[in-house]
Amino acid sequence: MEPNVNTQDASGKKPSLFGMITSPSVQFERMKTKSPVWGAFFLFVIITTIVASITTYQAMNNPEVLANIPDLETAKMAGYFGIGLGAIGGLIGTVIWFFVAAGIYKIIMMFMGNDTPYMKVLSIYLYTYTIAILGAIINLILKLIIGGSAETSYTSLAPLFEPGTYLHGAASAFEVFSIWGLVVMGLGLQIVAGLSKKQATTIIVIFFILSVAFSSLSGIASSFSNLGQ
Repeated sequence: MEPNVNTQDASGKKPSLFGMITSPSVQFERMKTKSPVWGAFFLFVIITTIVASITTYQAMNNPEVLANIPDLETAKMAGYFGIGLGAIGGLIGTVIWFFVAAGIYKIIMMFMGNDTPYMKVLSIYLYTYTIAILGAIINLILKLIIGGSAETSYTSLAPLFEPGTYLHGAASAFEVFSIWGLVVMGLGLQIVAGLSKKQATTIIVIFFILSVAFSSLSGIASSFSNLGQ
């Protein structure tokens, strides 16, 4: 993607969340003058909380899990517990992550000599998160249709490997919407924050490496957990 875009129609208008999928360059041009935060923030917190609740409920109602539950009443309670746990985790985790992720971007940009305000960086990240939300919804639908593992991302390379292994965890980082989101984030850093293409690419590569590292650690933890069973 190139940051060059016709700005004639971009000035004076608010960026659109849906437009981040169809025309991200135009939305980023609009962010130069208007960088809204809270509308997208609360919308995505709500959506992520709902998705997390359904995903956790699905995991708690997995046949393998239900096989270890003695009676129907306990199974129902486990399902309700799953919804509550997913909602709390999704709510708190998403709020914290939004601020932390934008903070990491801001710190790296400071080392590069860029003084873009934190709230503008947060706005760029939130609007780019539209792609992650789309991926989460599509993955949820696929899980409900296929009935597979709640931990598996079906838009990544993870399904090619056995769940609970190191390779499964590492492969989950190679996910279509995550990579797409990183590319768009890099575009936003160029257009809105004024980073060079080289600087933006460096930041995106750092985030991708961190993503692979954390996913790999998750896979290793799952492997050790399976060994102990």
